[in-house]
Amino acid sequence: MFYPISLLKTGFGYNLKEFDLFNMFIGSTFVLLKKKMDYNIKLKSGQILRGIIASPGENLRAIIIFVHGLGEHIQRYHHWAELLTAEGIGFTGMDLPGHGRSDGVRGNIKSYAQTDEMLEILQEYVSHTFPGIPVFIYGHSLGGGIVLDYILRKKPAVKGAIVTSPTLKLSFEPDKFKIVMASVMKNILPGLIQPSGLAVNHLSHDKDVVDRYVADPLVHDKISVSLFHSTMSAGRLALEHASELSIPLLLMHGSDDLICSPEGSRIFASKAGMAELKIWDGGYHEIHNEPFKADVFAYLMKWINSKLA
Repeated sequence: MFYPISLLKTGFGYNLKEFDLFNMFIGSTFVLLKKKMDYNIKLKSGQILRGIIASPGENLRAIIIFVHGLGEHIQRYHHWAELLTAEGIGFTGMDLPGHGRSDGVRGNIKSYAQTDEMLEILQEYVSHTFPGIPVFIYGHSLGGGIVLDYILRKKPAVKGAIVTSPTLKLSFEPDKFKIVMASVMKNILPGLIQPSGLAVNHLSHDKDVVDRYVADPLVHDKISVSLFHSTMSAGRLALEHASELSIPLLLMHGSDDLICSPEGSRIFASKAGMAELKIWDGGYHEIHNEPFKADVFAYLMKWINSKLA
């Protein structure tokens, strides 16, 4: 099955709409995709998700499907995409529903069925656009929790997964009132929006990163009752079923993450035989934005290269 897709602001003068992926890219993959492009996908609900794709062109060795965290958007990973493409690794990902430039009420993902559908579309996208190229799924924070939930339940045919700072356990005890309300309201008003309470000063030790995050008009501090409940439930289930992991996983976390607890990653890795755990001493939540990010990237590439060897 192919899915509707549109290319936006490609810089190549194309205005393609409602083409299937195969017909759009076959025979010209390495011409069109040498630069970063914006594109969108449509879910069965009609909701439009907007994202990016970047490819090194003829030197493509693998491609990463990336899932971002709560309140942010895929454009915050341009620097990571540039580093990856320089190593021959393609990069693609969407703004989650209710995030960034995608459709939806800010902070509301109705259920993980939506992210399942998104990942399935993207997997089919890359498999037809880049036939025979190994695929990795990579998620950070909320995206890390989504990826762990997905690979445990769906068992996708991918080369491996990379997860950083996942929402397995929070580093703080959520307000008990919010927990009770989420349990009660998830079936009554699942779209009810609350402040996320994200501690932005604990994203990174780099003040510029924090300042840019706060000033970013595409960032928000909202979470729906349904998303909060889904996230907490998925974290518990991932820890319970960690031993069922069936693909290689690189799991990384900062030791001083005050948003998502590194203890959750430690527990998961202790149960998952195919997981490699790396705890970054002194690291906050966004290890890819820490002053030692070059070391994080080098470690990431060493792991990817070991799986491609």
